[in-house]
Parts: sequence; C-alpha cells; structure tokens
Amino acid sequence: MTFLAYNINLQYYGGLHYTWCTPYFGSDFSSPVFTVPPSSSPLQIYLDLKKEVDGGDLHGTIIKVKRLGIRRGADVMLKRGRITADIRDDIRAICKRATPEHFRPIMCVLPKTDIIPYIETVPVEAKANPLSQEYIVADVPTEAFDIIKFG
Repeated sequence: MTFLAYNINLQYYGGLHYTWCTPYFGSDFSSPVFTVPPSSSPLQIYLDLKKEVDGGDLHGTIIKVKRLGIRRGADVMLKRGRITADIRDDIRAICKRATPEHFRPIMCVLPKTDIIPYIETVPVEAKANPLSQEYIVADVPTEAFDIIKFG
C-alpha cells in the first residue's frame, strides 16, 4: 500500500482499506508448492515502488498506476454512496498534487485470523499467474493489520 492510499483510507473511508494480497512474501519460482509472480510479490512490489519514489521519478509508471488506482477507488466509493462528489473531488485534487514521496510504500501484515471476514477470492483470469494464491481484502479496518517500516 502507498502512504497516500493509507492516509486517504483513514481520512475519507473511515479507516477501511482495500488491497490485493498473497500469503507469500516474495517470489520463488523454484518451489513446487506455490508461485508468486513478481507483479504479485509484496516484496517485489515494495522494492519497485521504493526505487521509483527514491529516484523522485515524475514519469514513473508505478506511481502513475497507483495515482490512477486511488482516483478509480474514489469513483467506486462515490458510486457506492460511501463518499460525496465533493470528497471524490478532494481525493482527485490530492492525487494530482501528490509528489512521488507521497507514494512511498508501506508494508502491511494482515494476520489471516483477523482478516478472514474481509477476504474475497480473485478469479483465475484476474490473477498474475493462474497458479498463484491471490486475495482481495476489502473494507478491512486499520486495527486488523500491522505496518512494517523498512529502512
């Protein structure tokens, strides 16, 4: 999750968060048990985003995707009636003004026992690899997970 998304979730969505996750931290294609492609690996996502943020890359594709994701999330929340059009517009303005530093990655650890009620399955066609274990965790409250700070 990005620092910006985390704070928008706190301020505008009542501390409820949405994220894709996997029970495995990194990629290991040598394992006969599981497959986590780099685009679904929490470790790889964190490292790639951190590299782009640390470089202050104003043209970075990861930051552009994260910025767009936050804006789309606000559109979804508006359609669901969870926020007003004014709040959606505020979130869009925040995204527009946000610097690369606002997109710095934060690592969330979601204990499985605490998030079971929030888990949604990901259809095979939406997974990065048909054999990967990926989940959507929606509307999970802040207190149901921990944040780890690296470096």
